[in-house]
Amino acid sequence: MTRKIVRDLVAQRVLLVEDGNHGEYRPRPDEFVDVGVPFIRAADMSSGTINFDSAGKINTIARNRIRKGIGNPGDVILSHKGTVGRVAVAPMDSPNFVCSPQTTFWRSLDLSVLNQRFLRYAMLSPSFARQLEVLKGQTDMAPYVSLTDQRSIELELPPIEVQRAVAKVLGALDDKIAANDKAFKISRDLAHSNYVRATRAGDRLTIREVAQLVARGVTPKYVESDGVTILNQKCVRNQWINLNPSRMTKESSIRSDKLLHRYDVLVNSTGAGTLGRVARWTLDIRATADSHVTIVRFDPTLIDPVCAGFGLLQIEKEVEGLAEGSTGQTELRRDLLAGLEIAVPDKAIQKSIGAELTALDELALGLQQESDILAATRDEILPLLMSGKIRVREAEKVVEGIV
Repeated sequence: MTRKIVRDLVAQRVLLVEDGNHGEYRPRPDEFVDVGVPFIRAADMSSGTINFDSAGKINTIARNRIRKGIGNPGDVILSHKGTVGRVAVAPMDSPNFVCSPQTTFWRSLDLSVLNQRFLRYAMLSPSFARQLEVLKGQTDMAPYVSLTDQRSIELELPPIEVQRAVAKVLGALDDKIAANDKAFKISRDLAHSNYVRATRAGDRLTIREVAQLVARGVTPKYVESDGVTILNQKCVRNQWINLNPSRMTKESSIRSDKLLHRYDVLVNSTGAGTLGRVARWTLDIRATADSHVTIVRFDPTLIDPVCAGFGLLQIEKEVEGLAEGSTGQTELRRDLLAGLEIAVPDKAIQKSIGAELTALDELALGLQQESDILAATRDEILPLLMSGKIRVREAEKVVEGIV
């Protein structure tokens, strides 16, 4: 293993590292549009991938003015400001995109020296993470690792043949995760399009008319073990529940009606940028939500709760528009939420539509759970490979057993 300083690799034209600090050429607010060139921020990076759909978009005028931070398919993207240390790869079929001032692209210019796919794993290694951790705390402002500081980082590079072998074995896991992500998106899109089609001959009802409960969650008393899972606003994203940011709270601190029921809907209710996000609860574990999240529980004697939940997902933008208060202190009043109308299918077909949507959701959940296992395996193998504690052949046997 050879340690190379990034600035030396840049000087030797082996590596290009470029951020999105566009100075006077930065896109203006009025140049952000609904359809345009993705402008990638740290928030658009998750689980090693870039969400081009949710990213902000800039128009052609802004794009043509920009000369720096223009990404290519295959680039490794690093978040370096505010949220430091997220690493994602632009897929080979990615659209044209531009890095924001929060992100930097890393691109191998000489594949005989530095394998592009290995570069991603080098940037996920414990050694790289430790160096970022030191560098990001050198300012009095928010965490920040400048371009100059990024170029001071040392990369651990084995011979190119080993780089290729490591990239191949870990890449097999990432390829499977990417395939799962695509299938996940298809199942979700299909569920939503089927629901919208089913509501064309349906009705519109206020949430208040068909809900048993519209209430904020509990004030948690956190415990490390033997508690009940408690979800916060970070758990609600992209109309899906992610348990990774959840914690545990004392069961004695929870009113019985605030223990989540299957098919409850969770609505983020505080803070600009997070308020209004909606997701359905479809698991069978004991859990609740904290007081920043509103729990909506539909009455199954009045409406199919699956259909009602999808109806609420459809109006996420309207929910976001109910925010009151100053920036940073925005709140969602439950009476305003309860007064919103949702579109629902005719009652005669709600049960069958609900069953169809549940089947698609269970497929999506299975894909997500498989990807979580694959990612955990990759993250476990990576440091062992990079430190030489296991050989590539040993890692291949592990991967062959699960892919």
